[in-house]
Amino acid sequence: MSNIITGIDIGSSYIKGVVAEKRKDGQLSVLAVVKQPSVGFHRGVLVDPEDATRVLRDLVLDLQNISKRVTQNVFVNVNSEHIRVRNSRGIAAVARADREIQQDDVDRVIQASQAVKLQPNYMVIHNITREFFVDDVGDIHDPIGMTGNRLEVSTLIVEAFAPQTNLLLKILGHVGIKVGGIVFNPLAASRSVLSKKQRDLGVLMVDFGFESTSFVMYEENKVSYARSIPIGMRHVTHDIAMGIKVAFDSAEKIKLTYGYALSKEINRKDSIQLSEFDPTNKGEVSKRFIAEIIEVRLAEILELVNNELKVLGRSVQLPAGVVITGGGSKLPGIVDLVRQELRFHTQLGFPDLGPFEIMNPAHKELLDDPEFATALGLAIIGNTDDRIVITNVKDMVKNFFKNFIP
Repeated sequence: MSNIITGIDIGSSYIKGVVAEKRKDGQLSVLAVVKQPSVGFHRGVLVDPEDATRVLRDLVLDLQNISKRVTQNVFVNVNSEHIRVRNSRGIAAVARADREIQQDDVDRVIQASQAVKLQPNYMVIHNITREFFVDDVGDIHDPIGMTGNRLEVSTLIVEAFAPQTNLLLKILGHVGIKVGGIVFNPLAASRSVLSKKQRDLGVLMVDFGFESTSFVMYEENKVSYARSIPIGMRHVTHDIAMGIKVAFDSAEKIKLTYGYALSKEINRKDSIQLSEFDPTNKGEVSKRFIAEIIEVRLAEILELVNNELKVLGRSVQLPAGVVITGGGSKLPGIVDLVRQELRFHTQLGFPDLGPFEIMNPAHKELLDDPEFATALGLAIIGNTDDRIVITNVKDMVKNFFKNFIP
């Protein structure tokens, strides 16, 4: 097994990667950081294999300039509205006469929790252990060594649409990337952004991507819910383009230069000369109007997040509030808008660079950015070999095909 770990965040706008080498003390030494435009992906899903193959092959060629091992242990994200999350439970009798719980008992009960009826063409990518129960006593993190007659486990199962996932794995293999694990996007981002204290208290992390918005909620350090919504910052740009009748690229530049998420904080008299972004356009537009367009779309996204949380069927308590991350979280005013719409304390989430040794100042500047939350989270997960989160790719595919065997 290579001691080089590569995390690749495949987004619809950019592909971001972190290459790190595991040291003897367990820390990760950053060897390279990459960021390049992405094509062939839409709303987190591979839609054009030819374009995706080309851009991923270019990425591989760049990475292999560092070392041939860079592509041999790669952790990638998946992010789609078709990914589904549900609770499951497994029960198993303790096998030994002395009733002492051992690893094989734990393995059996976790396997039992995964024996759920999948929808056609879906595959399990994560089976996340939430807690164990020994003879009906719960909130047990590790039951090994305890004694009891019956062992139970509560898990969260994450299922992905198999044709999409298999196509992505096929393309990655075709360009020479050996996948060590795939991780649902918000689970990866949360690993680099959220502290254990926040996860213990209860927290919601929202990742604002270009074409999708994903989120995960933790309570008592356990994943309660996760989801991806197929609306992101691209839709904000589209609304600006339609609202003021400019090209999409000009609207994107206007958003990045003058965009603000809370319209009431913008002076009505302030205006933007459109010729700054398009020499052929001599008009002007109110900054307040741009902010109103942005606010309406972001409020819609946050309403969808709120609606998704209602599926839990109870009042959500989040003492640690909301943490926002991803490229879209850098929009000025968005922290205040999220606080206003979700009614929780809200803060901007930067990746924790503590697990990394970063010698190159340029790398540090790139990584100290919410945009790299997922890529860094993937590297952290790969380093800890966290089988709670990672599904071994070979086992995942094998288990999927088992569903077709009578």
